[in-house]
Amino acid sequence: MNKKKDKLCYILPLFDLKTDSHFYHIYDFINKAAVSLDLTLIIEKNSSDTSFFSNVSHVQIQRFTFLPLRIIENLFLIIQARITGCKKFYIHYSYISALNSSIICKLTGGKNWYWNCGMMWLFKKDRLNQFLIKISLHSVNYLVTGAESLIDGYSENYKISKDKIKVMPNWIDPSRFNKKYNRDSIIKKFSLRDGKYYILFLHRLVQRKGVNYIIPIAKQFGSDYTFIIAGDGPYKETLRNKVLEANLKNVQIIGKVSNDQVPQLMNVADVFFMPSEEEGFPRVLAEAMASGLPYVASDIGGVKEISPTCEQEYIYPVGDLEGFVFGIKKILTTNKSSFENCLKKKSNDYNQSDVLNIFINLFK
Repeated sequence: MNKKKDKLCYILPLFDLKTDSHFYHIYDFINKAAVSLDLTLIIEKNSSDTSFFSNVSHVQIQRFTFLPLRIIENLFLIIQARITGCKKFYIHYSYISALNSSIICKLTGGKNWYWNCGMMWLFKKDRLNQFLIKISLHSVNYLVTGAESLIDGYSENYKISKDKIKVMPNWIDPSRFNKKYNRDSIIKKFSLRDGKYYILFLHRLVQRKGVNYIIPIAKQFGSDYTFIIAGDGPYKETLRNKVLEANLKNVQIIGKVSNDQVPQLMNVADVFFMPSEEEGFPRVLAEAMASGLPYVASDIGGVKEISPTCEQEYIYPVGDLEGFVFGIKKILTTNKSSFENCLKKKSNDYNQSDVLNIFINLFK
């Protein structure tokens, strides 16, 4: 006799198989979680074929774009999931779904878990966002975040009990990063300029990801080095203009890169750099580890916590440009193979299958 599966409603803000965001990692994770859970999936915004979710019991897609109607529709779908037997709700980042599910859970005796992983308290000028996250965190039963080092920040800045905070690391599928690519074919595919060394920046192009540090760092390197800037965002055109003004030939902005192509860029790169001013658990570092790609990063959020011993000396205070330049140069003069085993071994701590077990046990 088959054991009856626990019912869970997972609320996903976006389904887009060509996304360049972290959402890409979630889709396969949901499908695999649905093997062990009777899972209802609510998708707030959709642009791909939902037959991808072959293991999911029920998939509901929001249709309205007008915000008041979206809020009502979202509430209706949550009520519908509750009527069909879902007492547990897991919400990935969405404020609307966090608040709507909290209302239904309080009225009907259900529980909800809300994923949020970042240091939003560093940006207090964004008052609306601060209000929404605070009310969301106070309304849900549990906050799920990516690193132990973030717990104090959430508790102190949003006045929530540490007892309601659960930790689940971000995950990767290491097998995606084990494939070796022909370097010349990748250079041709992305139209990369010729260079002896490739230094990769891969993030959303906003100031909190340290985009403003790219130019002063790149100025310290000559023509043998190519800084590959992959990503999109509101700072993109500003960065492009600043590169032209500074006449920097060693900075190449290649724009948005879908997540399924990230392993190729990491394969061609010699070092990854992440000068962020804010992070939670940067999954991109786990991807670099799985690729055996050494990195230089800011000491922010959970960066030190998730990094292996071989990387600790390459983690610098936010804004330490001299440290970043020194670290990049040191890595480039060190045999890459000396990092590879250390990095790949650590990436196994974030193996999708292990994190999947942590996820399922959240609801026990």
